Amino acid sequence: MASELEKVIRQRSSNWSVEHSSGLAKAQEQILKLRQLGLAHISNEILRSISENFPNETGNPLVLYDRNWLEEFATGDIIKCLGPEYAIYKNRRSPRIPNGDLLMMSRILMIQGKRGEFNQISRISAELDVTKDAWFFDGVENGEMPLSIMMETALQPCGVLSAWLGTQLRFPTVDFFFRNLDGDVRYLQKVDLRGKTIQANAQLVRTVFSGSTIIQHFEFDLTCDGKVFFEGTSSFGYFPEESMASQNGLDGGKVLFPWGNKPENAKFLEKMNLDNIFKNPGFPAGKLRLIDEASFCSEGGLFSKGYALASRQNSPNEWFYENHFFQDPVMPGSLGIEAIVQALKAVVHSTTKLANPVTLIPGLGFKWKYRGQVLKNHHKMVIDLHIERQQIVNKVKVFNANANLWADETRIYELQNLAVQQE
Repeated sequence: MASELEKVIRQRSSNWSVEHSSGLAKAQEQILKLRQLGLAHISNEILRSISENFPNETGNPLVLYDRNWLEEFATGDIIKCLGPEYAIYKNRRSPRIPNGDLLMMSRILMIQGKRGEFNQISRISAELDVTKDAWFFDGVENGEMPLSIMMETALQPCGVLSAWLGTQLRFPTVDFFFRNLDGDVRYLQKVDLRGKTIQANAQLVRTVFSGSTIIQHFEFDLTCDGKVFFEGTSSFGYFPEESMASQNGLDGGKVLFPWGNKPENAKFLEKMNLDNIFKNPGFPAGKLRLIDEASFCSEGGLFSKGYALASRQNSPNEWFYENHFFQDPVMPGSLGIEAIVQALKAVVHSTTKLANPVTLIPGLGFKWKYRGQVLKNHHKMVIDLHIERQQIVNKVKVFNANANLWADETRIYELQNLAVQQE
């Protein structure tokens, strides 16, 4: 009797295995056919169903979209990427993700959400494979990713999720510009990311439709080896062309000048030798060297704790205009923040006269707000940085600063509570 029962169990187990393999093969074949038909949004649902019901034997999640798909979305055929609903954007400008050196995703692992529905939380997970000799490590010795690249890695999946959900399809006749508006981040711990894979997770928590403008609010984090090292929140907006044409910065069109440009303050500024300062450890080189002139006053600024006035001459041939974005060239806001970080590091070195590295402080964060962009037609980017606090914590010098950034005569960015340390 036991022998017969064992035979039945073995037979049923064998049948299940065959049916399981056959079902998986048929599902994969169906996915291929659907993708060939260009119905990518349908195949996404099948892929997600498979990932939930059939564990991958390699231990890695199934890939929803690969690098080729991301590159296509960045500069290629948006209909091929997002489906026939997007055929209305053929030969029209449409929101994109960065391309080339600024594309900070290797693949999309998962999207949870339903196209056209915004009354529930939607999610996305992406990965970035970081090579040991990645271009953004130029000048960085410890494998710590520059802040601007962490921000791009965290925020770019938000753009993919928003487009995949069909946000702009709510107003099919509008040619939108997609812009980051504000946010806050917390840098949680130092991580040597050379040769590692970063997972970027984001969720869309709220969408507001107001006239023909759309505002979306996201939460995000970055993990490596199972540990979260970067997290925050951010808002993005879809704006029609007429709204972009009338934008007038943070001050409502008023012309305000940096503290250091006022004659009564300018006389106290001392020019920094950036060539020497940039030789100190912790400053990116190459493409990410983003200020070319700077002055400081060790007791200046709004708080009399230290001040920096830094700038960069802008050219329509800057490398980032080609990479950000296709048919909509603007300087990434993250690079403006990177320039502010470099100005803060430079004023710390100039004030302390020490060569010790100046680094971000794990566990602390900052807030930013954008109300404009640096465009090809601008001549100069100017940074106005005020150190609010200087203190020594456990024998480490800590500097907290607020900053503003101008495009020519318009103040367009502000940062609050950016903190660095020097041992």
